[in-house]
Amino acid sequence: MTTHYSRRDRLCQWSCLCLCVYPLCVKRMGSRQPPDGSLELVWVFGYNGHTARNNVKINKDGHLVYYVAGVGVVHDITLRKQTFYTGHNNDITSLAMTGDMHLAATGQVGKDAYITVWDTSTRDPISVIRDGHTHRVSTLSFSSDKKLLASVGGPDHKQELMVWEWHKGRRLAYNIAFSGRVEEVEWEPGSNSRLVTCGHNHVRFWKLSGNVIQGNSGVFGKETTCDQVSVSHMPDNRVVTGTSTGHLYIWSKSKLVSAIKDVHPGGVLVTEVYSGGLLSGGKDGTIGVFDKQLNRVSTVPGAPSLVYEVAGPIHSLAVHNEKIIVGTEKNEVWTVKVEHDGGLGAACVVQGHGLGEVWGLATHPTRSVAITASDDHTVRLWDLEERRPMTTIVVEKAARAAAFSPDGQDVAVGLSHGIFIILQAEHLEEKYRISDRKEVRHDLKYSPCGETLAVASNDNFVDIYKVDKEYERIYVLKGASSFITHLDWSSDCNYLQLNSGDGERLLYNVAKESLVDESDIPGVEWSSWTGVLGPQVKGIWHKYADLSDVNACDANFYFGVMVTGDDYGLVKLFRFPCPKKGSKGRSVVGHSAHVTNVRWTSDSEYVVSVGGADHAVFLWKFRSSRRISAPHQTVRLPSAVEGESEDDIIDTEDELEGIPELTQDLEQELAVNRRKTGTRRQNKNGRGNRPVTGVEIAEESTFTRRRNAKSGKAGHDTPPPQCLRIKHVFGYHAHECRNNAHWLKDGQVVYHVAAIGVAIDPSTGVQKHYLHHTDDILCLAVHPQGQLVASGQIGREATVHVWDATDMRIMSLLQGGHMRGVSSVAFSGDGERVASLGLDDYHTVVIWNWLKGYKIASARGHSDKVFGMRFSPTNNNRLVTFGIKHIKFWSQAGGGLTYRQVVLGPKFKQNTVLCSSVGGGEGASEWWLLGLSSGYVFVVKDAKVERSVKAHKVPVYAILVTQESIWTAGQGGYVCKWDSEMKRSVKVFPVTDHFLENSAAFGLTSSQPGLRSLSAAPGTDFPLLVATQHAEILLMDADGMFTVLVQGHSKGEVWGLDTHPRLLEAVTVGGDNTLRRWSLEDYDALASANLRKTACCVHFHPSAVLLSLGYLDGSVALYLYPSLVKHGGVHHRSEGISDVKFSPDGRFLAVGSHERVVDIYVVDTDGDIVSQEGSGLRRVGICRGASSWVTHLTWHENSRLIQINTGAGEQLFYEAPHGTRQLIPDSTTAELAWTSPLTCPLDATVEGVWAPDMDLTDINAIATAHNLPVVATVSDEEGLVRLFRYPCMGGLKKHRQYRGHSAHVTNVKWVYDNSLIVTTGGGDTSVIVWKVRQGSLKQDKEDTLHSPQNGEHTLDDLPDEDLTIMDLEAAGLDDDDVPLIVHTTSTKDRKSTRTPGKTREPQSHRKRSAGQLRSIPTLTPDDKKAFYCSGSAVGQLNIAEGGEMEGQRLVYGEHTAAITFLALSVNDPKMIATAQLGMEGDVSEDNVENFALVHVWRPSDGTNVAVLRGGKETIITALSFSPSGRFLASLADASTVHVFNWIKGAHIAHSELKVGMVTAMAHTGETTLAVLTPRTVLFLDLVGNSLITTRGHASPDLLPDDAAFNGLGVSPNGRVYVGCSDGSVVEWKGRIATRRIMAPDEPPIISPVRMSIAVGQGAVFTACRLGSIIVVRCYTTDDDELHFFSDSKIATPEENWIPVSARLGGAMLILGARRNQPLIILDLKSGKFTLIDQG
Repeated sequence: MTTHYSRRDRLCQWSCLCLCVYPLCVKRMGSRQPPDGSLELVWVFGYNGHTARNNVKINKDGHLVYYVAGVGVVHDITLRKQTFYTGHNNDITSLAMTGDMHLAATGQVGKDAYITVWDTSTRDPISVIRDGHTHRVSTLSFSSDKKLLASVGGPDHKQELMVWEWHKGRRLAYNIAFSGRVEEVEWEPGSNSRLVTCGHNHVRFWKLSGNVIQGNSGVFGKETTCDQVSVSHMPDNRVVTGTSTGHLYIWSKSKLVSAIKDVHPGGVLVTEVYSGGLLSGGKDGTIGVFDKQLNRVSTVPGAPSLVYEVAGPIHSLAVHNEKIIVGTEKNEVWTVKVEHDGGLGAACVVQGHGLGEVWGLATHPTRSVAITASDDHTVRLWDLEERRPMTTIVVEKAARAAAFSPDGQDVAVGLSHGIFIILQAEHLEEKYRISDRKEVRHDLKYSPCGETLAVASNDNFVDIYKVDKEYERIYVLKGASSFITHLDWSSDCNYLQLNSGDGERLLYNVAKESLVDESDIPGVEWSSWTGVLGPQVKGIWHKYADLSDVNACDANFYFGVMVTGDDYGLVKLFRFPCPKKGSKGRSVVGHSAHVTNVRWTSDSEYVVSVGGADHAVFLWKFRSSRRISAPHQTVRLPSAVEGESEDDIIDTEDELEGIPELTQDLEQELAVNRRKTGTRRQNKNGRGNRPVTGVEIAEESTFTRRRNAKSGKAGHDTPPPQCLRIKHVFGYHAHECRNNAHWLKDGQVVYHVAAIGVAIDPSTGVQKHYLHHTDDILCLAVHPQGQLVASGQIGREATVHVWDATDMRIMSLLQGGHMRGVSSVAFSGDGERVASLGLDDYHTVVIWNWLKGYKIASARGHSDKVFGMRFSPTNNNRLVTFGIKHIKFWSQAGGGLTYRQVVLGPKFKQNTVLCSSVGGGEGASEWWLLGLSSGYVFVVKDAKVERSVKAHKVPVYAILVTQESIWTAGQGGYVCKWDSEMKRSVKVFPVTDHFLENSAAFGLTSSQPGLRSLSAAPGTDFPLLVATQHAEILLMDADGMFTVLVQGHSKGEVWGLDTHPRLLEAVTVGGDNTLRRWSLEDYDALASANLRKTACCVHFHPSAVLLSLGYLDGSVALYLYPSLVKHGGVHHRSEGISDVKFSPDGRFLAVGSHERVVDIYVVDTDGDIVSQEGSGLRRVGICRGASSWVTHLTWHENSRLIQINTGAGEQLFYEAPHGTRQLIPDSTTAELAWTSPLTCPLDATVEGVWAPDMDLTDINAIATAHNLPVVATVSDEEGLVRLFRYPCMGGLKKHRQYRGHSAHVTNVKWVYDNSLIVTTGGGDTSVIVWKVRQGSLKQDKEDTLHSPQNGEHTLDDLPDEDLTIMDLEAAGLDDDDVPLIVHTTSTKDRKSTRTPGKTREPQSHRKRSAGQLRSIPTLTPDDKKAFYCSGSAVGQLNIAEGGEMEGQRLVYGEHTAAITFLALSVNDPKMIATAQLGMEGDVSEDNVENFALVHVWRPSDGTNVAVLRGGKETIITALSFSPSGRFLASLADASTVHVFNWIKGAHIAHSELKVGMVTAMAHTGETTLAVLTPRTVLFLDLVGNSLITTRGHASPDLLPDDAAFNGLGVSPNGRVYVGCSDGSVVEWKGRIATRRIMAPDEPPIISPVRMSIAVGQGAVFTACRLGSIIVVRCYTTDDDELHFFSDSKIATPEENWIPVSARLGGAMLILGARRNQPLIILDLKSGKFTLIDQG
C-alpha cells in the first residue's frame, strides 16, 4: 500500500527531521555547496509552430522529430515516450533529416549560430558545425547521398548559403543567398551539386563546383514576382514552389513553366513530396493533395483544434504509413488519415501554448497536475503523470498568474486589466470574476488554511479576498514602491511576504494591514517560498546579477533544495536556505529564452518550468544524490553559460576549506592569460622593468637629429659583409610552462627557449635550432615515434608548428585556430593528429590533421584557465583537458567536440589540475592520472574518480608513466617513484646539490627547486630527464644522482651583459637575482652567484679581475672574477642603476642612474681603499645636468671624457674625475676616438641605425666590433638583431637583420676577437651566442635552407614596397600589366628605403578593356592544339605540321566575365584552369560573382570540373599547376597567392606577399612556388595549411646593376630562369642564383626590355621586342654554363605588338600578346614562324 503525503505533511516531517539532526542541518544550510541532487528532463509540452516551418519529421523508427526551445524532441506517440537532444544552448530554428530518416541536423540562433548533426535513435551528437553563420540558421537540407549539408543563415538583409562536408565539419563553399529573407533550401534528388533556394520575391538555382557555389535567379516570365515560401523537387526534377499569393509555381531549368492558381487562399506555406505525388499546406488550414503529374486529387479540410475554433495555418507536413503529420501555427501537431470511405481520422498528438509568453504556473496540492496561464489567452491543465493535456479554456485577456486552492478544488487565474477569475479545477469552468483593479495581476496565493486569497497587481497593491464570501476584498496591503512580483503566506496564515520590482522584500501582518520587521516575528514559518529576495535566498544571486536576472524560485522543504528560473534560460538547483552570496548551484539547459516560472510537484519528485518566448512547459525529474549517483552519462556541448554550471563546483562545506594555497608559482601560472595578450612583451620603461616618468623628447634633441638625418651623408649604403648564425642558446623556458622537455628517439633532448626550439646532444652539448617561430614558444610535444615535434607560440599569429628535430625542417604550419597564443599541444596516439589549446577567453580546443594542415574539430574549452591536454594513447577521438576546477573528457563529433565532466563523487573535492598521464590498456582498462595543486593525484577510470593518492605536500606539476613505474614531481623538489598501479611509493629522489655529480661546476639555483617536466629515455627509464622551474634541465640516473644539462636565467628580464676582454667568456645578470658566468668556447655554465637583489647591468674591469654590478635599488657592487665573490660596493642612489662602465685605464668607474646623474668612482683593484661608504670604490665626481635618466655610457680612449645618452634623447659629455660638463659640437664628436665597444646609440657615427619612424626605446643597445667596421644593434621591435656597416652616418642604412629572441632584445656584446656576438633577451631570459662569419654565396645558401631567420629570409623580414612607375619602367612593363594593390600598412611596418618614384593614383577597382587583357596562348605537348583566351571564352586552334592552323573553335564558354589567365596541366587527368575577372560592383558585398574565380575544366570536352575562389580579390594574373597536377596555385591582385586541391575543391593555404607588385608565379616542385617581383625572387613552400616564404639569394656581382626582373620560367627539373630588363637571363638552382648570361650584342639591347620566357627540352627561350622586330633567343641549359645557341627574328605583326607570354609545346613555341592581337607560332626545328589571327 502506498501512502501519499501532501507538501504540508512533508513540511512537518522535514521539521521533525531537522530537530533530530540540528547540528548537521545548521552546517549544511550555511554551506556554499551545491545541493544533493540533480534534474533530468523527462517531458516537454509544446512545439514551435508559429515561428518556423517544415520542422516536424519522422525518423526511421516511426517517431516524431521536432524541436521546442533549445531541445530536439524524439516523440514516440505510440508508447507516449519522449527522448531529447540537448546539444544546443539557444533557440533551435531549423531542422532537416537525411533521406534514410536516421540523422537529424538542427541549427540555432545566436552570435555563434552553430549546427549539430545527431542520431535520432541514440540522441548522440555526430558532428558539430561551427564558424559558419551568425544571427541564426534559417533552413537546412541534406543531399541525397547524405555527404553534404546545405544551410542558409545570417541576418535578414544578408542571408548566406553554405555547403558543408558535415561529417568533417568543413565548409566547402559559400555565397550570398539573397539580400532578403530566404525561406527554404533543398537539394536536387540524386545530386550533390545542384540545389534550390526560395524566399522573398525570388527563386535561385545553384550549382556547386569545387569550392564555389554559384546561382542563377529563376525567370518568372509573365507571372507576377512574389514571395516563394516553400520548395520541393518532383521525381522528374521539376521544382515546385509555394507562393505567398496561394499558387504553386512549377519550374524547369530555372524557368517558370506553369502555375497552379489559387491552391490555398492566403498563401501556400509548405509543400511535401510523397510517393503518390505532392502535398501542400496553406494558410487556410487545408491540405492539398496532388498526383505525380500535379493534378489536384483532393483537399483535406483543416483538422479541428482542441483549443481554437480552427487549427490555423499549416506550417509543416510529413507522411508516414498513410498518415499525414501536420504541424500548425497554433503549436499543435496532428496526425491525419484519409479513410477509404472518404472520412477523415485526425488526432492531436502534441499541444502547446501559442504566441505569447507563459508566466502563470501552479501545481496541484495533492495530484500530479499542473496549470499554466499564458499571454495567448489560454489556461491549460496538464496531467504530469500521463504526460498529456487535460483541459484548456480560452479567456478574453492575457493570463499571467495561477494558483490552486489548498484543497485543489479551485484555481485562481490572474489576468491583465486588473481581472482575476476563479475556476473550478476539474473542468476549468468559471465560478467568479473580480475586476477591481486596472493593471495586470502578477501573482496570487491562497492562504494555507484556504480562507483567503492574496492577489498582487501591477499598481503596487496586494488585495486580500475572503473565499467564503464570494471573494470579497477585506484587506489592502500598501507600502510597496513598485509592482508586486511574488507572494508567500506564513504557515499560520497571519503574515504575508512579498517582493517588488524595486528589489524590496516586505513583510505584512495581514489582519493589521501593517508592515512588520522580520526580527519581530522570529518564530514564523512559511508555507511556501517563491520569492527571490531575502537573506534565506541570497545565494541564488551571482556576484554581478541584475535584479531581473532571477525570475522565479520555489523551495522544496523536504529535500532542502530550491529551484530557480532565470533570464539565461537556465533552471538551477540550490540548497535551501542558501544565505551565502555566490552559493554553488547545478544548472540544466533546455529553455532557450528566459525561464519565467518554476514549481515543485506535490510529491517533491518533479519540477515544472515554463519559458517566456519559447512557450514551452518542461517537466524535470528530481534525482537526489542521496538515492542515486550523479548523471555521469550526460554528454554536453561547450556552452556560453558553462561558467555557472556544475563545472565550477568546489565540493566543500566551508567556503575556505579545500581552496588550494595560491603559491607564487601557481599565481604566475594563473597570470599567463593576463600577461600574454597576443603581442610582444615590451619594456618601454628602461632596464630592469623599473617605471620611468615619461619625458617628452624635444624637437631639437640629439635623438631627433639622428632619426631625421638625411641619407646624403658619407657612408656606403650596403649591408656589411659579415653575417650571423645562432651557435648556442643558454636557457630554458620553465617559469610559465610544464611538460616541455623531452627525450627524442635518437638520444637527443628537445626543449624550447624564447622563439627557438632546441635539440641538444647530451653527450657533446651540441645544439641544433628550429627557428621558424616568430614569438615566444609556450608549449612543446613529441610525436609517438620520437622524431617530430609540435610547438605552439604566443602572439597575434598564434600558430602551431610541426617540425623534424633531426634536420629542423618545418613539416606543417597550422594557423587560424587560435588567438593570443597556444598554451598546450599534444599528439594523438597514432601521431596523425595534433590537439592545441588557445589562450583566448574560452581556451579553445582545436584538433588538427597536421599533415594535411586542416582543422578537424574545435570547441570552447572552459571559461577558467586550462592548464593542459592529453590524447588517449589508444583512441584518437578522445582527449582530456584539465585546469582550474574542471576535468573534461572530450570526444570528436564531426567538426565539433562534446565532453563529459569527470564525476568526483561524494568523497573527493574538486581542485585545480596541473598535469596528467595515462596508464593501463585499451578501452575500458585505460586509466588516467591527474595531478592536483593540493598534492593529490586522482586515478580516473571511465570518467569517474576511483581513488586519490597523496603524492606530494605541494602542487604536482609532472606525471610520467613508463612500462614498469609511475613517476611524479612537484613544487617541493622531489621526484617520486611509484609502482605500476600507483598504490605504493617505491622511492623518493630529492633534487638537491648533495646529489649533483662531482663534475658539476656549481650547484642548483635553489635548494630543491620546483620541478616542471619529466621524460624517460628511449627504451628505459634512465637517465630520467628532470626540468626545474629555475631553467635547469637535469639527467637523473638510477641512483638518484643528477647531471646538469642546461642552465639559464629563470624569470624576470635579463639586461646586464658583458664579455671577457681576453677570453671567450661572458657574464650576465637578470631578474632572477643571479650573476652567471658562461663559457663561449665549450658553451658551459661556469659559475653562478646569488645576489639577493636584482641587478640590471654589469661590466668587466680592463684587467678582468673585477666586475661592477648596478642594482635596481641604486647600489653598486664589485665582484672578483672568476670566483664571483663580492669585493665591495657603495649605495649612493635611491633609484635604479642603468649602466656601469670602467674607464679604459681601469682607474675610474662611471655609474649612470635613474636619478639623472652619473657618479664617478676611483677603483681599487687590490682592496686597499676603504672609504666611509664602502670598500673598493671612492666617489670623486658627479655628472649633473641630464633632464632624464641615463640610458648608456661610453668612455673616450683617454679615460677622461665620458659620453652619456639619456631618456630624453640627449647626448651629453663630461670630463672625469670631477664630472665637468663639456660642450662638443656634432662636427667634432664624429672624430672622437671612443673606446671599443661604442655603446651609445645617439653617437653621430651610428645615426644610420635609426629609421625615421622609430622612437627612442626602439633600440635598446648597440655595440661596435673591436677591429671590424661593423656595429650591432638590438631592439624592442620584433626582437631583432641587426648588423650595419660602421660608421653609418646619414639616414637609415641597409643592414642585415636576424630573429631568435621572442621578446625585446636588451643587450649585445662582441667577444674580444670578434668571432662571436652575445645577446640577451628581456622577457625570454635567454642568452644567445651568434657566430660571426664573412658573407659568401655558399654561406647564404646554407642559411637559406636551414635558417629562415638568418639574413632577411622570412616573410616578416621582407620590405613592404610601394609600386611606382619607376619600378614598371625598370622591369620593362606598362602601368596596365598588373592591378594596383594598396597595402593598408602603417609606416611602422614599412621599412623600405628605396627612393620613391612617381606613385600611381590609388583606385579601388580597376576597369580593363579587352585590349588590355592577354590572350595567353598555350600549346599541348604534342603541338596539335593551342588554347587561348578571348573575352569570356576559350578558343582552340588545331595546328598542322609546321605550325599552320587547320581550324579553330570555341571550346569553353562558362565564364561570366573576361578571362585573365590560362594554365594547362599536362599530366593525367589533363586539365585547363582559367581565371575570370571580378565583376564590377561593391566588393564589400560578399558575393562570389564580385570576385575573381578560377574554373578547372577538361579540354577534351569542355566539361567544368571545379570552380574555385580564394578571397575577395578582383583579378588573377597567374595560375600554375603543380608537376603532378594535384595542386593549383593562383596569384590574385598581384600580391596574394592561393593554393587549392582542385580535385577536392579545397582551399589549402594562402599568403599575402607585402612586397609591392608580384608579376609572375610558377611551380618549381609539388609544394614549392617561385614568385617574381621587379626586384627579387621569392620561394613559397606549402607546409600544412600555410605558405612559408623565403627570399632567393644572389651574389651582388652576379645580378645586373639597376636592372629589374620581368620574366619567369621553370624547367621540368625545378630550375628557375629569370629574365632581366637588360636582356640577360639568370639561372637559379634551389634558391641560389648560380649563373647569368648576357644577350648577344646584335641586335643591340635598348634597355629596358620586356622578356617572356619558356623553358624545356634542355633550353631556355626568351622573346622580346627590339625596335620593329621580335627576337626569340635560345640558350642551352644542359652544360655547366648557360650558352647562347641561336636566335630568330620576326617582323612585328602590329605596331604595338609586344610578346607578353611564351609557351613551349613539343617542338613549337607560341607567343601571345594582348587580347585580339595575332599569335605567333615558331617551329623550332625549321625556324619557320606562322602568324595566326584570333577568331
